[in-house]
Amino acid sequence: MSAIAQTRLSNATLLRAGGAAVLAAVVANVVTRLLLGAVVPLSPDFMPFTPGPIIAFTLLFTLIGVGVLAVVNRVAANPLRTYNTIGVIAFFVSLIPNLAGAANPAAMPMGGSGTDYLILIIFHIVAAVAFLGVLNVVARRT
Repeated sequence: MSAIAQTRLSNATLLRAGGAAVLAAVVANVVTRLLLGAVVPLSPDFMPFTPGPIIAFTLLFTLIGVGVLAVVNRVAANPLRTYNTIGVIAFFVSLIPNLAGAANPAAMPMGGSGTDYLILIIFHIVAAVAFLGVLNVVARRT
């Protein structure tokens, strides 16, 4: 077997690692919402702070991330290293709407204050760390 084939993830590993990473990111963001809500007065009218959107958006974008990993796994010589690079870039790109909302909240369709958009960055950080961390640990163990 070639070195390239040995670095690819099996379909079972991809599903196991991806599923665990998605679950970890969703749970981490829900816990983060509970903790932040106890410490910081979060705007009750700001839809992204409600549990439904937190779960839905975290689930949606992490599932897309697993799909990207499946593609990277087929084309890259070292899929995890390549995917981690893509994941870090995607994380920084995901901050752009929040930074734009913080700079000019009146231009955002969801309303909210500049502080609300800055607080959303915490959810991006938590999801990225949980997702990439669990994905890498589970994928490398199997």
